[in-house]
Amino acid sequence: MEMVVHPESGLSKATWTERDLDAMSFDSCQIHALAVTDDEGPPDGLSPEEFLEQSDIDDTAPSAVQLHLDLDYIVRRVEPPTPWRDVNFWVSPATLVFDCMDPISGDLHSMRLPPQMRRLQRVGPTHPGSSTWWHLEGDGFLLKFKAWGFTLHLRQPPRYGRRVLRMADRGGISFERRSFA
Repeated sequence: MEMVVHPESGLSKATWTERDLDAMSFDSCQIHALAVTDDEGPPDGLSPEEFLEQSDIDDTAPSAVQLHLDLDYIVRRVEPPTPWRDVNFWVSPATLVFDCMDPISGDLHSMRLPPQMRRLQRVGPTHPGSSTWWHLEGDGFLLKFKAWGFTLHLRQPPRYGRRVLRMADRGGISFERRSFA
């Protein structure tokens, strides 16, 4: 029997990975911020010998670049009991992180601000321990990149109501990699 971490919304877990992609939907998820980060390199104040030792890095090693998205993840859409009523949602502020990113390219047509996701798609074959091509599609944009995988951290229990959370309710912008359960 699968444990439920938030019975009201039916949420089974607060941390999701690329292995769960088929059970996930990113349609209409609001993106509040994104960041690309990298390894900070060797520490300051090294002697020349220590620096040479630090710079002896394997070029075939995985990239330290990560793509972080702060978004409102729609846990569940709730259809109204009668027609012509508003649809409600169970929504949680979340951090989506892609690890070991390689090249990133894409198109920004007429990006609607703030951006909304439509889908996240794995493209091509997957091999354990290696990069996979990903397409992140949204209203007016498409990002294509390679990454080893992703983790989605739901930072707070889902709230019932509108599709987009108010900034004060979601705790502002955050790239925190911690799930609520």
